[in-house]
This record gives sequence, C-alpha cells and structure tokens, in this order.
Amino acid sequence: MLITELKRKRKVVLPLVLILTCLSVFLYITLSEDAPTTHGGSTFPNLYSSQNKKPGKLNTPLVPESPNKQQPAGPFRKIIFKDKKFEYSKITYSSTSSKYQFEETNGETNIDPSKDTILVMSVIGNSAPYGKDREFSHFIQTILTLVENQPNYIFSLALLSNNDDEFSRIQGFFEDETNDLGLLSSIFESISIISAPFLDQNTGFSREERHKDSVQRLRRRLIAKSRNFIMLNALESQQYILTIDSDMVRFDEAAKIIPTFVNSDKDIIVPRIERPGLRDYDKNSWRGERTKPNQEQLDKMDNNDWEHWGYVPRDVKANMYHFQTYLDNKDNEYDLHKDEYEYIIPLDSVGGAILFMKSIVVKQGVIFPTSLIVGTTWDRVEGYDGIETEGICYLAKPLGFSCWGMPNVVGHHTGG
Repeated sequence: MLITELKRKRKVVLPLVLILTCLSVFLYITLSEDAPTTHGGSTFPNLYSSQNKKPGKLNTPLVPESPNKQQPAGPFRKIIFKDKKFEYSKITYSSTSSKYQFEETNGETNIDPSKDTILVMSVIGNSAPYGKDREFSHFIQTILTLVENQPNYIFSLALLSNNDDEFSRIQGFFEDETNDLGLLSSIFESISIISAPFLDQNTGFSREERHKDSVQRLRRRLIAKSRNFIMLNALESQQYILTIDSDMVRFDEAAKIIPTFVNSDKDIIVPRIERPGLRDYDKNSWRGERTKPNQEQLDKMDNNDWEHWGYVPRDVKANMYHFQTYLDNKDNEYDLHKDEYEYIIPLDSVGGAILFMKSIVVKQGVIFPTSLIVGTTWDRVEGYDGIETEGICYLAKPLGFSCWGMPNVVGHHTGG
C-alpha cells in the first residue's frame, strides 16, 4: 500500500524537484554576475564587464544596481560611456547619498515635488580656461558658492573638456578622497564630465585672439557647438539649466542668485557681469538695434565669400541698451532701482557668462545657434547676426518665450 502511494505522488514530486533545481541554478548565476568589483583600490565599482566588450561593437556600460540593492562604499558610483563610432566619452559620478535614493512606488520614482531640479553646466576651454593662476579646484569653489546650502533644489553638474590632460585632471579631482567627495555627493545628484575632441577641429585661434573680429564666426560657432553638445548630452529631467563660464571667479550675494532666478519665473535670464575695470563686461546682453551689412558685404554673403567678409555687427548707439546704460543712470533708472535686487529688464539678446533657462524652452527647440541666423537665405551659408547666445532670444521669441536681464545681480569674471 505504501509503495502504491509513493508511485501515485511521484507524478507530483518529481516535476516540483526539477523546478526548484532550475530556480536555484538561475539565482546562483544571477547573484554571481551582480557582485560588484572595484577599480584597483578605488571605491568606485567597475561597471564594465569583459563579457560586454564585443569586437566591432560599442562597449556599453552595465546598468548600475538599483537603490534597493547593496550600495558601493564610496560617495559616488562611476559610470563610463564611450561612443567609439563618433569618438566621444562621458563619465558620470552618480551620488550614493541617501537623499538621492528615491523610493519607487508601482514602478514610478517619487521625487520630492517641492524641490526644483537644476543642471549646472560649463564648457571648459583648452587654453587657460579658468583664467590666470587659476585651476579646476578654484572653479569648483566658485560653483559651490552658488549651490551649497540650497536645500530647496536638487543639482546636477556637467562639464565638457576636450583637452586630454585637463579631462584627466578633472576626473582625478572627483576621485581624490582628499577633496571632500562626501560634500560633493551631498550637493550634486550626479556629476558628468564629457570629452568630444572632434568639436575643436579647425578652430584656428588662441585665447589671446578670441576677441579679434577676424575669428568671431569661428569662435562663436565653436562655443555654440560645445554648449549644445554638453547640454543635449547632460539634460535629462532637470527643470532648469544654469550655464557658467569656467573663468567666472565670484558672485555678489551668491546664495541669493539661484532662488532669485527661479522665483522670477522668467524663461531666460542673465545677470550683469563685471571684470576688473569694467562694470558691464558681457556686451552680448542687450536690447535695441544693431547695424546691418552694406550692399558690398551682402554681395560677398551671396557669393559665400566668407574669407574676405570680415563683417561684425555693431551697436546703433542711439537705439541700444546695455547694462551700462542702466549704470549710467539714463532716465534716472539706476537711482530708481539700484536697491531692488530683483529688478528685471527685457532684452533682445543675452550673453553666456552666466545664463539661466527653463529647460522646457530648450526641449522645444531653443538651442545655441551655430551660425549667423539673422539675414539668412537659401543661397547663403549663413546670415550676418544672431550666432550662439545672441541667437537664443531670436529662436525663443516665435515660441512665446522671452529674455530678461537682472542688472543688480552681479557675477565677476577673471578678466584674464
């Protein structure tokens, strides 16, 4: 009778044993693959696997572990991305701070809606990018004056450097434990450094030559390409974008600047920029009228004779407003508003030393124009005005967005 009963149950027990055995093998393999490894003594986990490096294919990084799994011991999780086809790379340091490990409910990440999200980005040039006698650590300290002790915001940082040596120095900075990485991890949800050397091809000018009329088209095109590249590679769900030139050194009342920009609810905003001996340095912020090419210059444009063109738009002084106009107290404006920190004025063009934008503007097509877009035709390669930051407002206006300046909010440029 016992034997008969065992034979009857065998039909149920054997399939069950097979299922449990297969499940055990699957879990063992999965857990073995998920075990993190480290970069030679570094606290960053190695997100590349030898299995992931296939000949002739892009080496895509492994997906980092979810917040609910074991976290690495260091302040950041390092993620490496290399696009071998288009020759650019991106290293992202993702904060492991508990404040950024958001809970998931029904597959959705719950981010505190009371905290605005801001992408801080900067293009770092190849020649003395931080100004005389300054280095990357000085620039980071400048940024920290804006973002430290700002509990109402979640910040991400993105940096682009196409110089191999400087890129390595920046990477080393974020992996040097003597640099208070814990502080950086608590302030920035993520830090990305990007290198795209192809952007710098055919520049043909040095830092000392950057203000010469003969190189303006090349210079501004390079800046526009670089700013677009970092912005479109780094921007995700952040609500605002803050662009900072790497040779900015300090700000008046720094802690007030970001809340002032956000609370203004303006689409695109710039402050006034000073440098030693000059109270209105960024002349790309203006409102009014500029010159137009004469017929000879237009003919050269039609013939695409850009090597002999040499035209640079100039102010029509009687109809032009800069921040210097405000400082000169025209129409008693300065005396009336000098004590109003949030005083704001409409602009037709903005500069880029410090530039604050709603990301929704960018996501609808407002980027940094890489050519002179004012005065273009189908036959001309480009027009005569509106390149880079000076074209942003030109693109934004038809979409219902507007540009503004805050002359009492002040940032200081190195002047070198």
